[in-house]
Amino acid sequence: MTTGETGPAAAALPEAAGEAAPASVRQLHGQFALLRSRRFWPLFSVQFLGVFNDHVFKFAFVSLLTWKLASEKGLEGSLDFLNQLAAGLFILPFALCAPTAGMISDGMDKAVMMRWVKAAEIVLMALAALAFHAGSVTFLFVLLFLMGAQSAFFSPIKYAVLPHYLERHELVAGNGLVASATFIGIILGQIAGMKLVLTDAGVTIVSVAVIAVAVAGFLASLRALPVPPRGEKPKVDWILPRAMVRLLRDCACEREPFFAILCFTWFWLAGAAVLSFIPPMTKETLHGTEDVALILLVMFTLGIALGALMCNSVLRGAISYATVPVGALGMMTGLLLLYPALGMYGAGIAADAPLLSGLEFLARADAWPVLGCFLLMSSFAGLYVVPLSVIYQASSPEAERGRFVAASNVVDSLSMVTSALLAMALLSLGLARETILVIFGLSGLATAWIIWRHHRAGPDLRPHPG
Repeated sequence: MTTGETGPAAAALPEAAGEAAPASVRQLHGQFALLRSRRFWPLFSVQFLGVFNDHVFKFAFVSLLTWKLASEKGLEGSLDFLNQLAAGLFILPFALCAPTAGMISDGMDKAVMMRWVKAAEIVLMALAALAFHAGSVTFLFVLLFLMGAQSAFFSPIKYAVLPHYLERHELVAGNGLVASATFIGIILGQIAGMKLVLTDAGVTIVSVAVIAVAVAGFLASLRALPVPPRGEKPKVDWILPRAMVRLLRDCACEREPFFAILCFTWFWLAGAAVLSFIPPMTKETLHGTEDVALILLVMFTLGIALGALMCNSVLRGAISYATVPVGALGMMTGLLLLYPALGMYGAGIAADAPLLSGLEFLARADAWPVLGCFLLMSSFAGLYVVPLSVIYQASSPEAERGRFVAASNVVDSLSMVTSALLAMALLSLGLARETILVIFGLSGLATAWIIWRHHRAGPDLRPHPG
């Protein structure tokens, strides 16, 4: 069966009699209608609240560490290392815990597991409140790792349950909404964590907020519909490195979902490089304050959310690779255009001038091409990632779906680590950041060609009963 045979004809949504609106408008309306569905809104709420809380806690801790605790504890000389440690401790559990989390989720009711994970978040956030008030850097680092582990255990649930809660033709719409909620939750959490914790009584405000959001997430999880396990209960391997190798080996036997998972590699190679370069690029190239970096992050996040929502209108519910090579080419174009946009920026700014505020940056005409490049690359990124998520959900064995989501988490984590290592190696060779982004961008041409060839070959995207 080709992708065309699973496409719009099979996926068409029922239309109201006499409906005269354009098809794209009807698709978007149907997409947001899912938010009122008992099948979908509890999961959507749990996902948004969870990712928001993760980043409120993470960025509140990093901001408090940078602007207050480092000077109080005499850690100023180790600040760069500590910030990298914070980033690594949050990502590491996704590689270490994902295989075990996937096995556990495939062996029990995923809605029940969701509630246990959300209950654990309440406990962790209560401990975080104590650590914030005690000013304990070590305790906060431990909790950051545990929050990463909690998120790693939730991740196989959120994507594995979508094919159970939604009809096949609703998967693109549902994944677009979940992806949008994820990235919007990330940026709102970052802003809230950074801005609130350094205000008067900021520690108390953040402490109350993260506990309240965790409780709200748990209450939402109580409304999630049951998803009982299918097939035999898998034997959980608690030896994490061996479990990771076995997970990837077993998933590789299913060609179609594993190919989709591998396609995420390029997104995270390029995307992680862009995000890691935003802070130094903001200060040294754009001559801006942290508010300018926040503007770039907001633009990047809104672009991905926009692209994710556009997927359903473009594909009309079809499960297909059709937009994925287009997304790769669009991301590549944005990365390549960023090079001249940055080169033309900065006329009239003296080297010793004060850093630009967010409003001063937006008032410059040469800032808008830079922002346009970020919006271009990120909106096409949404067209790239959402269909891939749908494909591996729809084509993976039903009884093993949690493990395939876990495999995706492992691949994503390894891709981000590889991106950092490649960027460090290229920087050590004396290459400028802008040149490195061009290199990552050009690699998108090969990625687009490989995926287009696969799409043209007519992959079998039929549901796999497992």
